[in-house]
Amino acid sequence: MFRVARIEGLHRGGRFVWRRCHSTGALPMLLHRQLYSDLESFAGQLGNACRVGDGGAGCFLLTGLPPTLCSLHEELLKSAQQFFAQPAQAKEAVDYQRSPEFRGYMRQGAENTAGSVDEREQMEFGREEARHFREGGLYQRLRGPNQWPSKPPHLKPLMLKWLQEMEELSRQLTRALSLSLGLTATGLDGYFLEPHVQAKLVHYPPAEGGMGVGAHCDSGFLTLLWQDSEGLEFLDANGQWIPATPVPNSLVCNLGEVVQLLTAGVYPATVHRVLQPKTATAGRFSLPYFWNPSLDVEIQTLDLPQRPAELSGRPSDQSHA
Repeated sequence: MFRVARIEGLHRGGRFVWRRCHSTGALPMLLHRQLYSDLESFAGQLGNACRVGDGGAGCFLLTGLPPTLCSLHEELLKSAQQFFAQPAQAKEAVDYQRSPEFRGYMRQGAENTAGSVDEREQMEFGREEARHFREGGLYQRLRGPNQWPSKPPHLKPLMLKWLQEMEELSRQLTRALSLSLGLTATGLDGYFLEPHVQAKLVHYPPAEGGMGVGAHCDSGFLTLLWQDSEGLEFLDANGQWIPATPVPNSLVCNLGEVVQLLTAGVYPATVHRVLQPKTATAGRFSLPYFWNPSLDVEIQTLDLPQRPAELSGRPSDQSHA
């Protein structure tokens, strides 16, 4: 179990003081079948994992995924390998700059995190919707169709199926999180009437080592990640990096800054980074899914009986993305 130091600030760019404490060096494992068979018990375990102020890890593994979802992950991995193996010209035919919704291919180095270039290439997707005029803020332009590469041809049906499966899973996890906060299971449903979803196929090319993506917290509500190899690390309560070692038939689940804001820090956002894969490997592939509230929702802090976490973030020498 983690024990944590007092908080110096929960805001972006905040600085934190750390004290040495014990860490198990592993992420808690929660069973997928219990999420559907015993939501209340699952919610209790989720709450224990998310309450960093009471020794939680701040993230967890969802294990024992159904065979159909595991097979879907494997098929998407094959599609990702085929897509990224194409020449640059073929991939850039669906460059994200061609999309008003910022969907599509991003070359290696197109993004940066914590002041450093991201050493990865990726293909970005969202909810498949028709593009048409919507009343409201400019943020509504983020809704619309995806760009689909011509090769591999089976990528589109696989991705659409995966987006559907992950949305259903994220809704159930949101209900467990709602219960864990002392709300009703449907207490947060109103935030997700038209959820803003981001998903990626990600390839980290092999390198001599170093940073693939620097230390950061995700800006949304919940992130679910499938990974084919090591590289992802989380910051524990000691300020030590703990590897999220891949476990068969599992997803890594971590919290974003929307949850931190919603809970006033009771559930802090999860700090994580990705190391570059070794040169001898074929690279690292991952499938992250970002579950976010509807774009027109205003996030306000809930009136919760729990105290806020005593710690979130990273040591004072780590910058926020």
